[in-house]
Amino acid sequence: MVRLGHPSPLVHGVELAAKCGRESEIATPLLTTKLYIPPVRSELVSRPRLIQRLNAGLYRKLTVISAPAGFGKTTLLSEWATGCGQPVAWVSLDKGDNDPARFWAYFVAALQIIRADIGEAALAMLQAPGVAGATTPPPIEALLTTLINEITEISDPFALVLDDYHLLIDAQPIHDALVFLLDHLPPHMHLVIATRADPPLPIARLRGRGQLTELRLTELRFTTDEAAAFLNQVMGLGLSAEDIIALETRTEGWIAGLQMAAASMQGRKDIASFIQALTGSDRYILDYLIEEVFQRQPDRVQTFLLQTAILDRLTATLCNAITNRDDGQSTLEMLERANLFIVPLDNQRRWYRYHRLFADLLRSRLRRAHADLVPTLHRRASEWYEQSGLTAEAIEHSLAAEDFERAADLIEQVAEATLMHSEITTFLGWVDALPDELVRVRPSLCVFHAWSLLLSGRSLDAVESRLQDAARLGDVGKVAPLRALVAVYQGQMTRAAELSRRALERLSEDDLFLRSIAAWILGLSQLTDGDLTVGSQALEEVVKMSQQVGNVMITVTAISHLAKLRMRQGRLHEAKATYERALELATDRQGRPLPIAGEALMGLGNLLCEWNELKTATRYLIEGIELTKRWGEAPAMDGYIALARVRQAQGDVDGARDAIQKAQQLAIKTDATELDDLVVALEQARLWVAQGNIKAAMRWVEERGVRDDATELEDFISSHLRKYEHLVLSRVLIKQSHPGEALALLEPLLTRMEQQGRIDLMIEIQALKALALQAQDDLAQAMTTLERALSLAEPGGFVRVFVDEGEPMAQLLYQAAARGIAPQYAGKLLAAFPAAEPPAKPRQPHMEMIEPLSEREIEVLQLIAEGLSNREIAQKLFLSVNTVKVHTYNIYSKLSVHSRTQAVAQARVLGVLPSS
Repeated sequence: MVRLGHPSPLVHGVELAAKCGRESEIATPLLTTKLYIPPVRSELVSRPRLIQRLNAGLYRKLTVISAPAGFGKTTLLSEWATGCGQPVAWVSLDKGDNDPARFWAYFVAALQIIRADIGEAALAMLQAPGVAGATTPPPIEALLTTLINEITEISDPFALVLDDYHLLIDAQPIHDALVFLLDHLPPHMHLVIATRADPPLPIARLRGRGQLTELRLTELRFTTDEAAAFLNQVMGLGLSAEDIIALETRTEGWIAGLQMAAASMQGRKDIASFIQALTGSDRYILDYLIEEVFQRQPDRVQTFLLQTAILDRLTATLCNAITNRDDGQSTLEMLERANLFIVPLDNQRRWYRYHRLFADLLRSRLRRAHADLVPTLHRRASEWYEQSGLTAEAIEHSLAAEDFERAADLIEQVAEATLMHSEITTFLGWVDALPDELVRVRPSLCVFHAWSLLLSGRSLDAVESRLQDAARLGDVGKVAPLRALVAVYQGQMTRAAELSRRALERLSEDDLFLRSIAAWILGLSQLTDGDLTVGSQALEEVVKMSQQVGNVMITVTAISHLAKLRMRQGRLHEAKATYERALELATDRQGRPLPIAGEALMGLGNLLCEWNELKTATRYLIEGIELTKRWGEAPAMDGYIALARVRQAQGDVDGARDAIQKAQQLAIKTDATELDDLVVALEQARLWVAQGNIKAAMRWVEERGVRDDATELEDFISSHLRKYEHLVLSRVLIKQSHPGEALALLEPLLTRMEQQGRIDLMIEIQALKALALQAQDDLAQAMTTLERALSLAEPGGFVRVFVDEGEPMAQLLYQAAARGIAPQYAGKLLAAFPAAEPPAKPRQPHMEMIEPLSEREIEVLQLIAEGLSNREIAQKLFLSVNTVKVHTYNIYSKLSVHSRTQAVAQARVLGVLPSS
């Protein structure tokens, strides 16, 4: 037996809860019993024909066992896992796992049974003491890529079983993520899904590629031999061959039907008559047998069965609380010995569950016979779960009892923690189950509901409606921070500042969480006024306040905004250190990144892109995007925009297009602000220019009316974006040979940016001015302007702001270096330009060049090949050093290269110089 050992079973799943973060912050602890492989029963009927099929499937990606309830799917997998010859991890799913955060927490916990340290980075994406994200929409490639890479490091083959997968029917993000996992599954991992209905996975594609093993109803039915073994050897009925065939025929090999029939036949003398009476549909047979089985039990057992049927999982103390008795453990053990459709969930026989069909039928009978008792039973279960620290289960039972007041009380207790741990789906499900009139009279619940609606991308109308409910109850202080954030999304920064100040005036000093949010929004509003010094001071105060109260989310967010501010001031090295400071704080006690770390990672990725460290930038951006989605979708849009720039810089046009499309989808989905849509459209236009699609960029310019105004705009969104829109328009005008119009736009914009201290935009504007002057053949002014840009950019090490402008900028930089303008920095920038691909050897020398080299240029090139410096070449040819530099620039231009080494190599390929 190779199946790995289980963790020590704890009744309340505390150990696994601790894996997902600090125990005091857990909104929904994990239940260890869901990770246990159901024990193999001693009375099991072995099914070697099916075991063989499952073993053969280990060399494929996926096994699907699909059949209605009662056909032995779980029992078969339990037997197979015991003897398959390799480790098997297991997750027993339930309807609560529709929440992607909860599903992936259990998925990773199951993998950790295979290897204890696997999935640590993935788990870090699933928890955080900060505002949590939405519903794990696809893609979650970063989380799965991390898992897949770690799985690849496991040397031995293993399998992971997802039992009762049909309960996730409404979890499309989970289905989509599993498709990605299957597409990239390491060859030594095998996935097994047991389900009552085919999952929405690419079954046909996997089947066609020979990557799928399937067991369905036809294969799972008991054969006559298996039915005989069960009825006579296991149940000891001593039936004749004719009776067995008749019973197998009547039940059509349905294992649960055979099991219930066998239980009914215990002690009967007229077995043949009983078998003959089994006619009609499966539903009729099921109802008939459950009546027979149930009514043969003593009254005390019947009562226990009915009252505990409301539970998904049973343990002695919980059963005692439900039944008001003290015989829970002994009764559970008796039911197991009697084979009364009860399944042990751990090796210690502390946790059990009923066969699902049996439980369904018991519940149906309970509702028919004792409908008035059902709420009481659920209320008792809720109280037990609350006392045991399992508040999520307590809420579910309160809702089932329709004890909505109690449910609302419990929801309010864990609302903040639930949102902070990314379980937005769970929280919204709870609130949606409450009567609206109950939610509307609870200001705190209204506020948290509004937060969850906003984070999940619901319409602002729904958010506003809930905020009005809270405000009507007089809780204006708690409402103000959220209204302020909505105002930020809508670009109403003056209103956002006013609401933040009002919140700070009215919120209690003890309401530290909302106060820190209000202070953060106030700092943001001050930044938009253009005073970077005041904005920086405000953010520093927010950092100090939020650290004092332990608000990691706001602390990290404020520090990340400080880093972005340093970038705007041209202080890129300080910005990097500031982002790294944020990352250090955005970790749990084990040093793993929390979801809020995504904001710092995305910012750092954007900075590294500017430094042209594209591979590292890509890694940071992808990780940051996926972490950010755990607490809010909208911020991930910035990551995709930055990723589009990186992909374009790498020459990956398709990748850039894909990234900007994902940003567009998020902007549409969040439905929070017009600003998001406009920002993405602006970046798309910038991307069109970079890709040479000037026609599309010009169409956008006309639709936005960018050329129609030269005055200050009153609307914040328009005024905020107009400077960036003018930069795009300037590029278009230069490309269209209208440099004068571009300069007319750039001059006043430069003045405004100098007043605001926006060094980053001053550099970009000066670079574009230099290009426009170059296009006017005013090389002297172009050099003067470029020199100013280089002097501003060199301390921070800006790269892409120049390189992204393409070959015309390279020509200017060659000229600058030739004239002694920041030669080392210009050389560094020129090295970042993509090198031209050397052409194939031509039949006739020089024909592949833009223009043949002059005799003097060939002389200079020959001396360059000999390794002489410019000064040495000048002395040898009786030229000035500047003249040599001009010849060198001409050589580079004609050979389409950027360095001495490239020039010599290209000249040899073309036959201008002899091969070495």
